[in-house]
Amino acid sequence: MKTTPIIHVFVAAMLFTACGSSDATHEGHDHDTTAVESAEHDDHAGAEASAVQMDNGQPWAANIETTDGVKAMLDLVEGYDPASGEGAMLKEELEAEFKQIFAKCTMTGESHEQLHNYLIPIHKMLDKLSPEPTPAELSQMRDYLKTYGNYFH
Repeated sequence: MKTTPIIHVFVAAMLFTACGSSDATHEGHDHDTTAVESAEHDDHAGAEASAVQMDNGQPWAANIETTDGVKAMLDLVEGYDPASGEGAMLKEELEAEFKQIFAKCTMTGESHEQLHNYLIPIHKMLDKLSPEPTPAELSQMRDYLKTYGNYFH
């Protein structure tokens, strides 16, 4: 019997709970991309369980650093020239921006939880991004990053 997925689920639940405090005075809380990494290993949760939900039909308020980080990632993808041969550098830069989103996040409560739901697919795309990204990989990343404004403002 393999217990590793159970451990990942438990760790993810602990990190999401600790990271998503609804205390409004809780600023500068630590974010760990381990929460995103662990959540992706939960094979028992359906796609609906982690889908980003709207705030009563409206986008969630996000901190400017998060919005800037997602925009920076989109700019990197849109500005990438496949002929440059610097796909590994693109991946490094995208991963650095992704980590900065966590490092600078001050969001709390349900908007914070929904941000995690939004970020999980990005993490999965980054994990799968090849050293020389294909047009399909770049298109998928670009299209998903463009949806940020649908969920957050």
